[in-house]
Amino acid sequence: MIFPRRMLAFVGVALLVAACGSAPLSQASATASAGTAPSISVVAAPAPTTPAVAAMCEKIAKPFDAAKIDLTGSWAGDDGGIYFLRQMDSIVWWNGMADRAGSAELLGHAWNNVARGEIKGPSIDVSWADVPRGGILDGGTMKLNVQADGTGNIQIVKVSEQTGDFGNTVWTPCKSG
Repeated sequence: MIFPRRMLAFVGVALLVAACGSAPLSQASATASAGTAPSISVVAAPAPTTPAVAAMCEKIAKPFDAAKIDLTGSWAGDDGGIYFLRQMDSIVWWNGMADRAGSAELLGHAWNNVARGEIKGPSIDVSWADVPRGGILDGGTMKLNVQADGTGNIQIVKVSEQTGDFGNTVWTPCKSG
């Protein structure tokens, strides 16, 4: 029995799909035009990639100087979050986000907050609020202390909380990348 060329091309494609359908690391295609035999090409799919870490935050040494407090930069929280601080004179602002060691897509989804604080000597009076990116909507006020960590490096420590339920207690300077 003689099969028309189009039928052969169809059968060739069907066999190719059946043979390659279970191989997720390759893509196959077959093409044919009237009067030519089918041509088959197999293209390797890109290798799977590891999701990017949300916010690399390697702890760094930053000497404590009570006469010149500079809080601008990235800070690792003991709650697993990353806090980006900006100090403008005696006012400090931050954006804190959960899951710094998770995937970039999840950064700040469990909780995400913003804060404004006023530096008074070694203390900071802070008002903070969770924002809707995170799954928690709380807010409040607290007092923080800027101090040496026992090795001479700067750290921020929660001293008291007047309202709200803020989870972090210690902030450590880090280098984000």
